[in-house]
Amino acid sequence: MQNGPKAFWLSFFLTLAILVPLLGGFVLYGLWQQGTAAPAQIAQSGVPVGSPTQENDHTLFVAVAAEQPGFVLLRLDGVNNVIRVCPVPAASVVSAPSGPTLLRDSYQSAGPGRAAELLSQTLNIQIDRYLAIAPASLGTAWNGMEPPRVNLTGLLEPQELVALGLSEDPVVSLAPESASEFLAKLAAEGVPPARLERVRGAVWDAALRQQLPSLSTTLIEGLRKASSTLLSDLTVTDLYDIQDTLNWLARQQAQVEMEVIPGRWGDAGDRYEFTEDSMASASGWFVQRQQPSESPALATPQPPAGASASPAPSPTPEPSPGPSGQAAAAQPVSPVPTATAQPSASPTPPPVSGAPAGALG
Repeated sequence: MQNGPKAFWLSFFLTLAILVPLLGGFVLYGLWQQGTAAPAQIAQSGVPVGSPTQENDHTLFVAVAAEQPGFVLLRLDGVNNVIRVCPVPAASVVSAPSGPTLLRDSYQSAGPGRAAELLSQTLNIQIDRYLAIAPASLGTAWNGMEPPRVNLTGLLEPQELVALGLSEDPVVSLAPESASEFLAKLAAEGVPPARLERVRGAVWDAALRQQLPSLSTTLIEGLRKASSTLLSDLTVTDLYDIQDTLNWLARQQAQVEMEVIPGRWGDAGDRYEFTEDSMASASGWFVQRQQPSESPALATPQPPAGASASPAPSPTPEPSPGPSGQAAAAQPVSPVPTATAQPSASPTPPPVSGAPAGALG
């Protein structure tokens, strides 16, 4: 056995040679454990979509509460990787228990929930949630994103472009809060309602297509900011689910498709009647309406081919409007009794499923 300084330093370095790798291994293992645990400690909006299911299929009825309300159906379809935009004319004839009425009259008298319910029954499609938003709140929800740029070539006639001063450059940049004013200006210039709806659809199409990567974050956050001014049955959980679906659609570079639901305009352009082609197109574009207990009294009346879908709309009571020109409540009003015999006695169907209006607040 060796003694003295030489033996001491030899044992010292041998000890270091053993301890340093062990300590380094412990440090690396701790760093690795911290890295793998970090994602679980981060607050998440929901489970990221790995493989979309029916839970990633949302159909929304959106009403822009301008002086002349505008309506659009939006379907976020994660399964088929598509976003579908369908403008719905305000003059659409929908079936109500008290008789046919216009979509805008139902909205103004009983709110967006009732309007969405009647449209759902008439077209036999499932509408998951409704949202009524004023133009100013729409600007808040857009949350600073670039305004959509819309090419009006093919949407307006050359003389209409000249009247608007757009003959040289038919591409317009429309901030969401000013889109309703632009559409009202087109109506004042005499643009027919059929083409007005296509322009409305083109604005929504451009907005969703051009800002798709930002919708899951910026738009959802903007809706939360504007929640106190919305009339909707969207809940906080709904927003998380829609955010996850939009994130998936953005990653998959989803297609954005726009089409007006086919129908027949009246001679004066003040009525838009759905036909058998309307039902066929709607059933192909949207999920069919769920009817747990089918009753003849709840069945959507089918208009005969070549005939009007319904007689003249009957007036409905109109309560005093609420803020932003919207109806004061989204609950359906009681139907006015009529002398027409029903096939079977059944209660009025409940409103579109979801939480009460204003659930975001």
